[in-house]
Amino acid sequence: MNDIETMHKVYVGIGSNIDPVSNIRNCIKSLKESFTKLNLSPVYESSSMGFDGPNFYNLVAYFETKIELKSLKKVLNEIESKNGRSLGEVKFSSRTLDIDILYFDNLIDTEMNIPRGEIVKFDFVLRPLYDLAPGHVHPKTKKTHNKMLADDTYQKMIIKKISLEL
Repeated sequence: MNDIETMHKVYVGIGSNIDPVSNIRNCIKSLKESFTKLNLSPVYESSSMGFDGPNFYNLVAYFETKIELKSLKKVLNEIESKNGRSLGEVKFSSRTLDIDILYFDNLIDTEMNIPRGEIVKFDFVLRPLYDLAPGHVHPKTKKTHNKMLADDTYQKMIIKKISLEL
């Protein structure tokens, strides 16, 4: 048995369009209490996707953890629940808080959607990833965030950068 615990490098996408300032601040507070080396991207406002609703605030957080993937997903779901998110919500609807694992080390796991498919599809995911780690290589596309942003093949939904004290 290996007694050396691996520190996993994790990027998560965070979004909210219901009381977003409060819910994002509460999320960041919970992440700071649970994980080390927390780094945050700027916050971006983007239009709602797939439904008519308030705009979203989105950002990406990077942290390191010894927690394995499935346990990490449970921890993040608990943070969502503490902020009023209920399981079984309609796919395209308003959210108090949405936390998606974008990358877990260099893992490719199609069942868990890692790396998250939205990275290559939407600027509100790719842009904050670029802000945190422009040279990070996507394990499937083998392209850096910088290259993916320059490729300009994603849907543009960002309205503006938000100045938010976190």
